Amino acid sequence: MVASVLGMGGMGKTTLALAVAETVLERGLFTGVLFLDLHGYDDTTLDAGQALDAALRALGTNPERIPPETDQRAALYRAQLAARTRAGQRVLVVADNACEAGQVEHLDPGNGPHRLLVTSRDDFAAALGARLIDLDVLTPDRSMALMDTALRITLPKDGRIAADPDGTARVAELCGHLPLALQIAAAQLTADRTLTPGRLAQDLEDLGERLDVLEDGPRAVRAVLERSYRRLALPHAELFRLLAVNPGPDLSTETAAATTGITKTRDVRNRLVALSKASLIRQDPHTGRWRMHDLVRAYATEQARQSPQHTRTALHRLLDHYALTARNADAHLDPTTNSSSRGLQFKDWGAAMAWLDAERVNLVAAVHTAHAAGHRETTIELAFFLGDYLRSRRYLQDDLAVATLAHDAATSLGDRHREGGAWNNLGNAFQELRRFDDALNAHQHSLDIHQTLDNRHGEGTAWNNLGLALRELRRFDDAIAAHQHSLDIYQALGDRHGEGGAWNNLGLALQKLRRFDDAIAAHQRALDIRRDLGDRHREGPAWNNLGTAWRSTGAYEQAVEAGERAVAVFRELDDPYREGQALGELADTLQAAGRPTVEVRAVREASAAAYRTVGADDEAEKVLGKTDG
Repeated sequence: MVASVLGMGGMGKTTLALAVAETVLERGLFTGVLFLDLHGYDDTTLDAGQALDAALRALGTNPERIPPETDQRAALYRAQLAARTRAGQRVLVVADNACEAGQVEHLDPGNGPHRLLVTSRDDFAAALGARLIDLDVLTPDRSMALMDTALRITLPKDGRIAADPDGTARVAELCGHLPLALQIAAAQLTADRTLTPGRLAQDLEDLGERLDVLEDGPRAVRAVLERSYRRLALPHAELFRLLAVNPGPDLSTETAAATTGITKTRDVRNRLVALSKASLIRQDPHTGRWRMHDLVRAYATEQARQSPQHTRTALHRLLDHYALTARNADAHLDPTTNSSSRGLQFKDWGAAMAWLDAERVNLVAAVHTAHAAGHRETTIELAFFLGDYLRSRRYLQDDLAVATLAHDAATSLGDRHREGGAWNNLGNAFQELRRFDDALNAHQHSLDIHQTLDNRHGEGTAWNNLGLALRELRRFDDAIAAHQHSLDIYQALGDRHGEGGAWNNLGLALQKLRRFDDAIAAHQRALDIRRDLGDRHREGPAWNNLGTAWRSTGAYEQAVEAGERAVAVFRELDDPYREGQALGELADTLQAAGRPTVEVRAVREASAAAYRTVGADDEAEKVLGKTDG
């Protein structure tokens, strides 16, 4: 039987193998351990014949009786193990630091009582028919414990780890919970007794300098990674460097293909698999996405800097891919967005949302990267197409961050059209964060710019959003006037989507002045338009707002039906935040209609559950805090 321990350099494979050897001897599971260092990642490695020579010598064979040929040595090795079997002995053979199956295939002890344990950074378990043990980094608690243990071996009374748990946790995080990096960090604390974990964490914060910090004489994370990198085939090394361009924590095969410019996804997948087998990246078995350890990313970034033109080209491809695909996804959220013939395509709203959910961290990071790299048009485009999604999933701080970057980019370009749109998106972000004065200011800037440019469509949008901010500031008459301006413009332009939004928001303002009949008429117009256009995502709010207006007039049957329709639409579209809103309104309607308390409470609990799926815990508490009787 053969077992293969796999892990990136510095994962602690040798330490684990030695611990296993000691344990099996203590427990009497084996009578002896044969340890062989194959130096698979050093400048000079042992080939199969040399490995067998070392094994035979360790087994006590007279060097003069060791034959020159590999096959003959393998036969003598098996004979030596067979003799030990007859003597009632069990030997554990540990082949440490193997770099390929050919180094160890002849060390397989076969079907007897002996076992072979192989450690490697490369995955060749299938070639050996071995059981794979794939090591991952330590947990945060174990990382901190390792540092404490390593420090106390030299300084038994040192209490710096226990005295600064937050700093230690940050050091462990910045070391990526990699055992080698943690041991080097502990060694630095040992060498400098005035150094605190918090101060060491500050030294490690800069990813570009982290590998410089993680050196301790002969031990260095960079050197370990270099030994793995230099064994890569040229196409695999090129992909390794280009993967560092992605600013997020992981990426899909399709994104990797877009970054490289390779048209055949299969070719890219094969190269990704090769990097995975070399323990330089890992694939999530559930999502299929590829992730690079932070310290590996730091090393890959260093290598990428040596080919700046290729890196710039790859970054441009990556940002272009994200922008085009985000546009195609947004086309399913906003019917006024035109999809592109390039980038990934989505069959429906659910597929678009699934892609956005998977890529959200990458996309937000891509906006920051585009802005930092001077790709101002891409910054604006990405931020624009992410806004609806980020607000629907309640990533409101991300929405504000990307909207702010887009505004900065538009201003620096001196493009007034884009600046007007950026002010609008920034106002939307402020609105969702309930910063209504800021929202009002932003939408006023947008309105002024679009009026100056005689951009009637932009002006209509600005009036509509301005009305929303005015309503929240309880300036209801001004809000109604703003929405009426918006409505007039959209009707004159023949923009049915815009007209539907203006009717909806006008109805909300009318409700605040208790003009419920007028509000019902406005919401009905909005609903009719949205149903005519097949705009399901905006049909849901129309039903919800119509139900609220009907409830205010005592038309409870109509209000309940409208509320249930709104809930159904949002549930169909997997929009849990708005589903929570609609369920909360429906609960209020059921309560006003005199429905049983248990029924009302069940709907409130469903509303709270929907809110919690998107982290809107405050909203959940509010809806549960209402009395039901």
